[in-house]
Amino acid sequence: MKNNKSISYALLTTIFILLTTFSASALQMNPLSLVLKPSGGGAKQSVTVSNPSNEPIAVQFSVTTRQQLNNKEIRHPADNDFMIYPPQMIIPPRSTQKVRVEWLGAAKLPREKAYRLIAEQVFVSLDNKDQTGVKMLMTLVGALYVQPNGMKSNLNVTAVKRHGNKLAVTVVNNGNRHRLMKYATLILRNGNQTISLKGKQIAGLGGNNVLAGSTKRFMIPMPKGFRDGAWKAQLKIPQ
Repeated sequence: MKNNKSISYALLTTIFILLTTFSASALQMNPLSLVLKPSGGGAKQSVTVSNPSNEPIAVQFSVTTRQQLNNKEIRHPADNDFMIYPPQMIIPPRSTQKVRVEWLGAAKLPREKAYRLIAEQVFVSLDNKDQTGVKMLMTLVGALYVQPNGMKSNLNVTAVKRHGNKLAVTVVNNGNRHRLMKYATLILRNGNQTISLKGKQIAGLGGNNVLAGSTKRFMIPMPKGFRDGAWKAQLKIPQ
């Protein structure tokens, strides 16, 4: 019993150290989703980066492309498409700093382009003391879009199939702008049978994002009353 208590105490101590270190390594960025215009004043905006901890932190920024392919997100470096100023910074304890993001690409685009804005906390020794203990450095990944005026999404459900004990729903965005499926309702029809699903009934689909020109397949809980057959589906999303 004594050994068990010792193990429990050691485990709790370890968890406490990890949580304390995590808190000391905090990093926040607002907003986490940024929309730029390809030209004009909207081609540059700022994000606020905060350090709520009691220690200074060093942060570096980068941008990658963002593609949805076979339900995976593909990224490639895209720093040359943007100017980020400053590209690195040291944020004092309990303070915030601004970072400017400016589009450097074409002034005219046929459709919205999607990127990732990444803020990565890096370890930099700011004194000559020996650095000991567990260090958990954070990375924040934000959404970044370059969006011309007049862009619209166009979501269509192209397939609904049983997949084990789940229902596979394939969604295509034929539009030129991304779309978050927030507060979505999925309506299934097969002959005279209609099934309307929302909220937890479409967990795995609701709230997800489909980029312009992309196709994604989502797994949702098997609806009650579903039987194999030729189903047609429609997504309704509030504007």
